[in-house]
Amino acid sequence: MISRKEMIVASITIYDEENHINDAEMLKLWNKNIQEGADGFFIGGSVGECFLLSNEERIHMFELAGSALKNLDVYAHVGAISTDHAIEMAKAAVSCGIQHIASTPPFYFAFTTKELAKYYYDLAEAVGRPILYYDIPSSTHADLNTDDSEIRALLKSGAIDMIKHTNLQSYRMKRIKSINPGIKVMGGFESRMIPMLNYHCDGFIGSTFNFMLPQYNKIVELYGTPKKSEIFKIISDSTDILQVLLDTGLPASIKYILKRQGIQSGDVRRPLLPLSDGAKTKLDAILDKKLIYNN
Repeated sequence: MISRKEMIVASITIYDEENHINDAEMLKLWNKNIQEGADGFFIGGSVGECFLLSNEERIHMFELAGSALKNLDVYAHVGAISTDHAIEMAKAAVSCGIQHIASTPPFYFAFTTKELAKYYYDLAEAVGRPILYYDIPSSTHADLNTDDSEIRALLKSGAIDMIKHTNLQSYRMKRIKSINPGIKVMGGFESRMIPMLNYHCDGFIGSTFNFMLPQYNKIVELYGTPKKSEIFKIISDSTDILQVLLDTGLPASIKYILKRQGIQSGDVRRPLLPLSDGAKTKLDAILDKKLIYNN
């Protein structure tokens, strides 16, 4: 048996017909995920359309999560290009009772690693707690290079206590742990669950957990048991579903699937596009065939 793995849902953001956040359906979704075994929620991340929300909407999501999810681990993503903006979001999240602050590294400008590290030092100091480093180089183009002296110093400093490793280089987890064994590393790519389990990750933060959490819980449950061979069918089916989602558009596809499961999840924010009829047909076909725990 393996040690307990924390399973955190990277939550979507649901809008009503007027394009405002729909509190009632958000609560319905979170309750569904809790019943499915969620240990907590990552609020305002990529699939939550973070940078398509206004400041007020981001803070509203923190308020809603802080009041509704008191007994769970809640991570507020406060990433911004500006340090001052990120600090503003982080202080708002803390005031809502959220314990865990997460951030992507700032992007767009070609920041040096010294500047990136200073961003996290300043953020941690401002809120009086360490930060989750959201490592997603495919979006930020910032590499968490463990050979870089500034990055190594940051990982040793205590300013970072967790990493969301949305990175195909699973082996880098071992390097991070060798620098600071106390840092938790959470897998961020569902398709990389087996490699991350092999490297003894601390858990996972997944966007498809919104609708497919039981499937992934089963993988973790079976890993390291005599029934381990059963995992490969489940991971194969899950990865096939994920590939279609990536082809059709991740946030919009997740929202469509949740509508199939009884959550009125609304549309995506522009410039993201809603699904075409062809994309819906493609999703229906793969879900009917591969979604093991279909409800």
